Amino acid sequence: MEATSQPTGDGAAIELDAGAGWGFAPHWRFGAAFRQGWTSAREGGLVLPGTSLTSRAWSIDLERRGVFGAADSLGLRVSQPLRVESGTLNLSLPVGYSYETELPEYAARSLSLAPHGREVMVELAWRGPLLTGHGAASIFYRRDPGHYASLPDDKGVALRWSKSF
Repeated sequence: MEATSQPTGDGAAIELDAGAGWGFAPHWRFGAAFRQGWTSAREGGLVLPGTSLTSRAWSIDLERRGVFGAADSLGLRVSQPLRVESGTLNLSLPVGYSYETELPEYAARSLSLAPHGREVMVELAWRGPLLTGHGAASIFYRRDPGHYASLPDDKGVALRWSKSF
């Protein structure tokens, strides 16, 4: 587990990363990873106090080595890519104009940074030696791709073969 803190002017960013793996039986491995971040923006210019966000990503993996041969593996992963979980951008924006003073009039406006969707991906992947090279194949399913609730779910197949020379 790793935690870091980085000052950003008057703002700050704190990040927590954790990962674990467990070989619970011969050829079997379970893994998990988690990332959480907290960021507050520096006040100044158009940015008002209270601007901050919380972000998160996670994954869970199950892998079996030696499925069809000694050097291949088959894995199942369920994950959520990095997503803003909550946050607001507080801005001081022009909302009018005074002809008396010939100056713009400003007011506080808030903009939510959290998306409406939550991408969750499931992938089944194989990799290993294939035809004097290295092969990989996977099938995947993504709900709310890119964290957009309005996008249709995404599903697909990916194939790869490579050979060093």
